[in-house]
Amino acid sequence: MTETLAKVYLEQKKYDSAIQAYKILSLKYPEKSGFFADQIKKIKILQNNK
Repeated sequence: MTETLAKVYLEQKKYDSAIQAYKILSLKYPEKSGFFADQIKKIKILQNNK
């Protein structure tokens, strides 16, 4: 799992896959978990606005 793949999911509007990718990355790279949590929040906002 990579950040690039998560971004591709996001661009393709595959929000659930993007969220899952960021959750996996958060566990893999705990030092960046804050960043990944912010990305997940942004995706959830996008999901609610569609």
